[in-house]
Amino acid sequence: MIKTRLVGLLSHAKKYIVYTILWQWLALLSQVIAVFSIAGLLEKVIYGSVTSESVKRTVLTLILVFVIRFFCERMGARSSYLACVDVKRILREKIYEKMLKLGASYREQVSSSEVVQVSTEGVEQLETYFGKYLPQLFYSLIAPVTLFVILCRVSLKASVVLLICVPLIPISIVVVQKIARKLLNKYWSIYTGLGDSFLENLQGLTTLKIYQADQQKADEM
Repeated sequence: MIKTRLVGLLSHAKKYIVYTILWQWLALLSQVIAVFSIAGLLEKVIYGSVTSESVKRTVLTLILVFVIRFFCERMGARSSYLACVDVKRILREKIYEKMLKLGASYREQVSSSEVVQVSTEGVEQLETYFGKYLPQLFYSLIAPVTLFVILCRVSLKASVVLLICVPLIPISIVVVQKIARKLLNKYWSIYTGLGDSFLENLQGLTTLKIYQADQQKADEM
């Protein structure tokens, strides 16, 4: 789930990933405060002890929570952007440098279409990996532990059940990854095959025009 070599290559993104997780965690705490405030007001309504002062206090709390969550969401989005803003530039530079080192013999190791796909769509996907996937992975593990610490004072049994279910999060992610990897491998081979066909027809366009077969190849593609 965590590609250490890739993260090490883009080590400057680590602090922004931590910032993103922190802002998400603060938003969670503010949401907990809102829920407890609403629950406290409902309890007073049920027992007939509600007052205008308690209603005002709850409304002010909800407004404050809304402001905090809005601020956390904005800062989290900013941190997420900063975590992946340099990914495309750095990786494409690395790919270009590698191609220069290999020279014209790069085709012996990888096809031209695969290089094109990796440097375009492949790099675009890594932007999501750094900006969304990694922060959400760690947050999904931290959030249940935080809720356990808070809710154990309310209901220990419910908190324990919640904590026991925490390992199901990475397990479910692994299962989804395995399924996605099989689909991606099949999709990727078809995609690179199409790229090879396109480049071959493009490079042989002059010959195709001479033999008036360019329209036929266009229809095939």
